[in-house]
Amino acid sequence: MSAVVVSRHRPANNPFASHRVEGLAFRFKGIGPEALRRRLDDLGGRAAIVGPEGSGKTTLLEELARTLPGQSVWVRLGAGCHRPWHTARTQLPSPVSTKHTVLIDGAEQLGHLGWHRFLFATRRAGRLVTTLHRSGRLPTLIECRPDHHLLRALVEELAPTEAPHLAPDLDDLFRRRNGNIRLCLRDLFDLFAGRSKPIFDPKSG
Repeated sequence: MSAVVVSRHRPANNPFASHRVEGLAFRFKGIGPEALRRRLDDLGGRAAIVGPEGSGKTTLLEELARTLPGQSVWVRLGAGCHRPWHTARTQLPSPVSTKHTVLIDGAEQLGHLGWHRFLFATRRAGRLVTTLHRSGRLPTLIECRPDHHLLRALVEELAPTEAPHLAPDLDDLFRRRNGNIRLCLRDLFDLFAGRSKPIFDPKSG
């Protein structure tokens, strides 16, 4: 693998800055947001977006939310949340009613008891959609499985001029990060910021 040399960018001008990455739309394959909404209704209004870390689940949940009726209620549980049930409960309205569409990002932070408490607290919600690393807690609405083609497409969108120079190393980057698109884009940010770039260093592999 070749070492990639790029010009150093300030954070605001970095093509892989967080505000640019967060502005990316989810890349649907074979099913769009309206079809997902209909599938959610077929599943009784309760389902999970399943996929590994960094696979675009949150982005998809945010785009799906725009198509859903009712008042959106967001519950966000970050990794390592110390009191996940307490954190979730404080983000829920009281009471939760049929007018609410509850969207929980990071439900795997809730333990067995916390999850059942959450289900009870949201039992009257019109809809409930969560992101999960693994299937099981709710019927699967869709599974997010990114591949190296997706990484290439995102790089071409974010940095079209530099993409041809990065292309030879992207497959290896994707493999080293175990398919975590978020970490791949973070490494690319570091590369363009002039920080250490072990992913692109031929001595690292």
